[in-house]
Amino acid sequence: MPITRLEICNEHLTVDQREALLDAVWAALRISPGMVTADGNVELALSQCGPAVRAEDAPLVRVDGQEYTNVTPALLVTLLRRWAR
Repeated sequence: MPITRLEICNEHLTVDQREALLDAVWAALRISPGMVTADGNVELALSQCGPAVRAEDAPLVRVDGQEYTNVTPALLVTLLRRWAR
């Protein structure tokens, strides 16, 4: 089974937004940036996602290249439940 890559894009994020998203990932998967879950299914990265990321789309999260915009911690937990099986 291939590893699911979860990227949180740094562009246009406040420190509070970034920490809230990272806290949500930690609570759900017990991983921090650069780590892989114990079962080897999910990898977490903080990324510079490029100039195409617009301020109004932040926070932007990519799951295996698929982009999700305006991601809240609650939405991120929902995405994780769907992808991290």
